[in-house]
Amino acid sequence: MSFSNSSNQLKRLLGRTLITFILVAGLSYPPGVPARAGEPNANEQREFKVIESAFASSDLETAQSHVTTFLRTYIQSSLTPSVENIRGLIFLKQKRIPQAIQAFSRALELSSHQSFRQYVLYNLATAQLEGRAIEEADETLREIHPELLDQPNRLKLITLQVSIYERRNQFLEAVHYLSNLTRSRTEPENKEQTQLLSHLFNQVMQNISSFAALEKLLEDPENQVLGDGILFRLANLEATQDRLASASAHLQKLIDVYPASTHLTQAREMQNQIQQASTLDRSAIGVLLPFKGKLAKFGTKSLQGIELALGIFESDRPNSDLRLILEDAGEEPESAIQALNRLVLKHHVIAVIGPMLSKGVDLVAQRAQELGVPLLSLSRRANQATQDYVFHAGVTQQMQSYEIARYAIQDLGLKKIAILYPNDKLGSESSQAFWDATQMLGGEIVGFESYYTSETDFRLPIDKLSGLFYTEARQSELDQLAKDRLTNHITKRTRKTEQFFALKPIVDYQAVFIPDEAKKLGQIMPTFSYRDVEGLKFLGTSEWNSADFASRSQNYGENSFFVDAFFPDTATGSTKVFLEDYRATFSQEPGSLEAIAYDAARILQSALSRGSGGLSRLELKDRLLKIQDFPGATGKITYKNGQLSRSLKVLTVKGGQVKDTRL
Repeated sequence: MSFSNSSNQLKRLLGRTLITFILVAGLSYPPGVPARAGEPNANEQREFKVIESAFASSDLETAQSHVTTFLRTYIQSSLTPSVENIRGLIFLKQKRIPQAIQAFSRALELSSHQSFRQYVLYNLATAQLEGRAIEEADETLREIHPELLDQPNRLKLITLQVSIYERRNQFLEAVHYLSNLTRSRTEPENKEQTQLLSHLFNQVMQNISSFAALEKLLEDPENQVLGDGILFRLANLEATQDRLASASAHLQKLIDVYPASTHLTQAREMQNQIQQASTLDRSAIGVLLPFKGKLAKFGTKSLQGIELALGIFESDRPNSDLRLILEDAGEEPESAIQALNRLVLKHHVIAVIGPMLSKGVDLVAQRAQELGVPLLSLSRRANQATQDYVFHAGVTQQMQSYEIARYAIQDLGLKKIAILYPNDKLGSESSQAFWDATQMLGGEIVGFESYYTSETDFRLPIDKLSGLFYTEARQSELDQLAKDRLTNHITKRTRKTEQFFALKPIVDYQAVFIPDEAKKLGQIMPTFSYRDVEGLKFLGTSEWNSADFASRSQNYGENSFFVDAFFPDTATGSTKVFLEDYRATFSQEPGSLEAIAYDAARILQSALSRGSGGLSRLELKDRLLKIQDFPGATGKITYKNGQLSRSLKVLTVKGGQVKDTRL
């Protein structure tokens, strides 16, 4: 019953957010077309093709190097504006927003070519929007003449305009804008534009949660062309608030008035679910974890924490009548959503604990919101939208990144930090969260490099961070080394003569943040020393909290700092109670997985136990939203912006063992 009904193809085209889409492409422009008067010579054309080819294949280092050479060598070339435009796109991909804006502005200054200017204006507006200069982006966008663009690029222009409305929280204005476009579209352009407008409309509607605003949109005759989407959003919202009779009425209106609606099948399914929703088993709690395959051991650990919290093994405990309904979440989002559907629609559970995997957590959270069932996620990844039925009980990457950045800046006194991260979804999100936190806390990110998850040799990204890869600006030092070799009659490069050949690293950072697992750190940390980068602090996440990291990190662990929610060596209060109960019950030592799941279950148990029977999912959700200073095994827990937040512990390695920095 997902509100968005866009095709998978369109989702792949547009991506989950506008900015991701823009950074991949920008507007299409004929390659190699001079953007100002004059014919480029053969050398200029050849160098420009190298730049275009490198950029198109995402080899940004090569593209950037040749851009620098081109702009230094061919200052008056008619291709210079196009090179500046590509330079801006490179900066945009690297999230170097001020530099991107400067490059696009320079391209505009150098060219009066009207068609070319439309594309650069679009890129400039994109950079301004990415840099949160919303008003400037809007002004730039208004300079563009859509009639000078082809159909695919006009669609991108529409997408950017809607994003500006969204950044201003002008969602109703965005609906009117899309409504006007929908009414005025012509047949030759209908298919692609219809798909795009539908996708954008659904995206905007997800941000409108006011019943009054939706009713007002519905009453406006100009919006009737989008009336089925408004009705469906209104019914979804009402259903999540247990206003089932009203939701059913709006769904029926959709079915009767809009028989060709793309929401028709979903509306009928939702009508059936509303009828089933009246059946609720208030003693049943759903558990959505991996119980099969290679991840089963982690699901079992979390389940043991949940069972301990709910007194499953002690019949005389309060709320021991609560029952757990287990469903295997599998390893793919589709299987997790199907399992969630069974828990809610077949077993009628009052709430669900899980999932724990990061993959697909957005989709599972969205489904829980649609079903109106409280979901206590154990994942390290928070979904992008704050949804009031979704509670992130796990220690998210955002929480970890903020706390380690805070400790580095405020406690260690560090100001200049580099980021080296694995080029996967979790690594990208962690690095971006750390960057945002560092800037907010007054620090500065002075280096930002990634590596493939399959990488085993980390010299290249470390050289890039340390001034040993981009050597164009260090030509004078290279010349001096050559003179020294000549003076000392050195012609052969050996270990003894290496100092006469190799540049010394430029280390303008005091620490490096590396959100990866212990195995990789055992390879990465020594490589810094091998490349003569010494005296660094290493900053990381809860993945470092293991004996494996302590042994693999060797002496470098003494300069490492990382965070986690649970550390038994400093157990007091609720943490001590949890430890003693867990050891007595399972004859094992618990870790973070067990402690976090234990806290999620205890919070849920506490919310269910207050008051007397008849508790609805809506009432349970409202109680969870009010959680403040709950005494958990991982510390005091408070609900804030979709997360069950707690103060994390900062850990390090001392004498080959993980220790709390406070000890």
